[in-house]
Amino acid sequence: MCSVDIDPRSQIPPKEYTDAFRDAAQPIAMEPIGYVESPYKERFGTPRQPVVTKLTAGGRQEGAIVITRKDMLPHALQDLDGFTHCWLIAHMHLNTGYKSLVRPPRGPKDVKRGLLATRAPHRPNQLSLSALQITHVDAAAGRIGVLGLDLLDGTPVLDVKPYVPPFDSFPEARYGWIEELSDGDALGADRLDYWPPPAHLDG
Repeated sequence: MCSVDIDPRSQIPPKEYTDAFRDAAQPIAMEPIGYVESPYKERFGTPRQPVVTKLTAGGRQEGAIVITRKDMLPHALQDLDGFTHCWLIAHMHLNTGYKSLVRPPRGPKDVKRGLLATRAPHRPNQLSLSALQITHVDAAAGRIGVLGLDLLDGTPVLDVKPYVPPFDSFPEARYGWIEELSDGDALGADRLDYWPPPAHLDG
């Protein structure tokens, strides 16, 4: 009978890592890896969703994700140019406070929804998640050209991940209370709660 070498990793006893991290009061420190270079300089006129550009400043405009962490360049951006879209995780650094019930910019004005059932920008940890189209990648310069930004210029970037349709797309997914709205309210432009809009916004 021939002997079989046993990988020592298979002899490691069970471990428990999770119990110590169930206390939500523990702080988590994160360091930005870059910033957003955006054509949007103010909240009014900035798209609330990447695909909703009606009544926004200049419509759908190109911007960039700029990576400033020198230890990441140029290798961290290698191979990203083979993807058409990416996920951008950013820190909405100008937002403060949040409410558990919010009024979304679509649907009846007098109906409030649970915060976690909306994409309201004011959140407990000020995180944003944007699906963006990649227009070009300059790995040496640390620049990712993107379309579909819904963030202000200078927003700190925490991470970038490729969008992979077989893993990230769920065509049969339901979208809750938004499904109950009429097509115009569900899929059209966000409602502006002030009128008229500033003159520099496209109508």
